[in-house]
Amino acid sequence: MAGLTVVTAETAFAVTSTEVKTHLRIDGSDDDTQIDNLIKASHNWAKRYTKRSLTTQTLKLSIDAVYDTDIPLREGMYVGVDQDITRRSILLPESPVASITHVKSFDDSDTESTFASGNYMLDSAGVPARFVLRNGKSYPTGLRVANALEITYVAGYGATTDVPFDIKLACLNYIAYLFEQRGDQDTPVNAPTSATRLLQPYVIRQFGTNPYRGTAHYGGMI
Repeated sequence: MAGLTVVTAETAFAVTSTEVKTHLRIDGSDDDTQIDNLIKASHNWAKRYTKRSLTTQTLKLSIDAVYDTDIPLREGMYVGVDQDITRRSILLPESPVASITHVKSFDDSDTESTFASGNYMLDSAGVPARFVLRNGKSYPTGLRVANALEITYVAGYGATTDVPFDIKLACLNYIAYLFEQRGDQDTPVNAPTSATRLLQPYVIRQFGTNPYRGTAHYGGMI
């Protein structure tokens, strides 16, 4: 299995307050607090929908040394990124990926070592992006079974101005929908079609794990 954690969170969002006010034709500051909340909600919605990082953040992906074949069958939902170091390439969730900051390995005594950058490369052209071992290189030996490798990387398009226009417009349309329906408890929470259609080209397809086969995956087999 693999686990993804946020090292440094995003400090910017897909749209700004000025862009929202222009889109909604709002003057003044009476609705500023609500607009700020809707900006955050729409940003997080777009991230979940597309499975992408939108603005710059630093993530850490922890990888097991071996695939866990002892996962109980039919127990809960299998939603993790099932990867291990038996593969020469490892998918990095939440593209786009700008750079790999560092890679750490941990042996059976939990001793941390830096995996030299010359041993691997970043394939940022693929979606999802990949960590790839270079020819003739291999993973360290004697690694602990769980969380043997940690890949820390920078993901996201960059600043707010770098977010693709279609994603920004989808967020604005979603905000407009929520703003129009504010205070109505019977309003459906589903995003409007005008917003979801704009995001479709950016969705990273994620496949679930089949616990019977031990295969995955996130974006397909590698």
